[in-house]
Amino acid sequence: MFNWQFSDWIVFFVDIIAILIVIRFLSWKVSHKLEEVEQRQKFETRQRKLNRANQSFLLEEE
Repeated sequence: MFNWQFSDWIVFFVDIIAILIVIRFLSWKVSHKLEEVEQRQKFETRQRKLNRANQSFLLEEE
């Protein structure tokens, strides 16, 4: 490792930077996807509550 040439060190540092960029992108992507799933679950929960309220309202009218 210590007998590397200058170009080897450049490639090494470029690889390290590329790995850091990929890790940051993937962590952003995962957190964005988790937020999307959470919003979808909240929406579906609200829809179920509305459906139950509408069903009970319709049953009371009959």
